[in-house]
Amino acid sequence: MSKRKRQEAILSLIAKHQIATQEELVERLNRVGIHTTQATVSRDIAELGLVRVGGPESHYVKPDEGLGAASPAGREDRLRRLLRDLPLTVRRGQGIAVLTTTPGSANSLASAIDAAAWPEVIGTLAGDDTIFAALALQPRAYGGLAQRLARLGAYVQPED
Repeated sequence: MSKRKRQEAILSLIAKHQIATQEELVERLNRVGIHTTQATVSRDIAELGLVRVGGPESHYVKPDEGLGAASPAGREDRLRRLLRDLPLTVRRGQGIAVLTTTPGSANSLASAIDAAAWPEVIGTLAGDDTIFAALALQPRAYGGLAQRLARLGAYVQPED
């Protein structure tokens, strides 16, 4: 089963059913003949940008389903939630910001930073625990990015 087909199946399932957990999603995929693991489903959820609607009937949704997650504020809120759980240190490079986090977390954070579409960032490149954020050609791009990330909970390393 290709990744594209699996992700299409995930989108179809969450559109038809209120799926509350990754384990439930794995079960439903197995029922339709797609055998996968929770770890793979977790990566798919991140790549698809799925979010979990809270409350007593918590379930996954695609952000563009009118719940505000696709708005700039909703995308920034996703980053805020990630930074609540993941440490992030911000340092200045030459034309880039170097962001470090825990192993295995850089992709999720880089994706959320890209989705926030801040004018200071042209794009990101993520490794395992390090993100390079290419800065826009504006005099205060690093300062603006550092302020935004600090406001969301990141540690900004003081400059020498």
